Amino acid sequence: MIAGIDSMVLVYAGIVPSNPATRADDFQELQVRAKILLHKLARESETTILPTIAISEILVPVPRGQKGALVAALTKMFVCAPFDLRASTIAADLWSEHKKLPQDLQYAKRHVLRADTMIVASAHAAGATVFYSHDKKCRALAGLLMKAHALPKNDPDDMFIEGDIRRGDV
Repeated sequence: MIAGIDSMVLVYAGIVPSNPATRADDFQELQVRAKILLHKLARESETTILPTIAISEILVPVPRGQKGALVAALTKMFVCAPFDLRASTIAADLWSEHKKLPQDLQYAKRHVLRADTMIVASAHAAGATVFYSHDKKCRALAGLLMKAHALPKNDPDDMFIEGDIRRGDV
């Protein structure tokens, strides 16, 4: 399996910085779920795709002098898929297909649709057959191309990982 992830997976997992003032009320629960996902992907996935468009979102709050180190760390952890010609073709088709989604799953903000379309298209162009996101609209968009899943609440193959994460052992 080749899996794609969006930028918020890394924010929730604490791999990249986040703004405490803008964190959701369920941030601690999302941290656990994101860490379960990354643990699960490390075990099950032959490749995890992190699109470079998602990396650009992640880098916004990072101080200029620390961006290089973070990019180097991310490239060791993930395949960082570019937004290339193949991805641009997929994104164009996906943009059109988006209009067929139920109204409550369509994006109200064009710039968010543009970024998520590019992220999903890059992951798919790089071979992802499954995509993970906490954002239901992003999942619906990804679901037009591949299987799309929310962050897992547990790992049925590792009944101890959730407890380990909550204790800070992972």
